[in-house]
Amino acid sequence: MPYTLTQAEFVRLKSRLTRVVNSKDNDKIIAECDRAIAIFEEKGYPDNWSNWQRAKDDALFAKQRTFTNGLWK
Repeated sequence: MPYTLTQAEFVRLKSRLTRVVNSKDNDKIIAECDRAIAIFEEKGYPDNWSNWQRAKDDALFAKQRTFTNGLWK
């Protein structure tokens, strides 16, 4: 598969990732990472694609940690 992700698209995705991570909203982080990974599937993965996967994993872990005694905090 050829790499068709443009530099402008990459910069936009990277900026969106930064903003959503800074928001500290785990649901938004997961949604944005899923969106970016879908684009990567279509257009090719950049060298630092793992930044999105790591952010998603961190958000999922944080959500899991907030589930205490059967209650979400």
